[in-house]
Amino acid sequence: MPRALIVYGTGEGHSDDVAEALVKHLRAAGVTVDAVRIQDAPPNADGVDAVIVGSSIHVSKHDKHVVAWIEANRQWLTEHPSAFFQVSLASATDAAESQTKAGSYIDDLITTTGWHPDLVGLFGGALLYTRYGFAKRALLKSIAKKSGLGSDTRRDYDYTDYEAVKHFADDVAAMIAEQK
Repeated sequence: MPRALIVYGTGEGHSDDVAEALVKHLRAAGVTVDAVRIQDAPPNADGVDAVIVGSSIHVSKHDKHVVAWIEANRQWLTEHPSAFFQVSLASATDAAESQTKAGSYIDDLITTTGWHPDLVGLFGGALLYTRYGFAKRALLKSIAKKSGLGSDTRRDYDYTDYEAVKHFADDVAAMIAEQK
């Protein structure tokens, strides 16, 4: 049975939900997989057949620890099946400007790290107003209003298309199977 590792960074914890959904679907596809936050990630990818790296976007940047892990493991990632998933509010709408912005984050990651993942998944993030402090809640409410996203700060909004997450997991499982 192929073995995969998901290594990811998260700001408020929504990427945990995406990683858990990936684990569920990959296991259903016959892949043995573990998901770990970047703080708990092994220093390298030895012992697995494929790696899926993920990061949320905050202030237009990927998690710096995820970027450092990719740079440290670029050779392994280049020589083995690898994928990347991004969780951002830019992917929460179908607006061309938002999609361009989400793609630019991937372009920046590739330029910074030199890694070209075999597969990329762009997933909408979440507005977790009930977890934010006053200043962050006010800032994100302003951004959300401009983007046409939910701005009722008494509740949270999850913009992740979990069907797209499932399709991404299926594509990752197929990629891994092709390598075996």
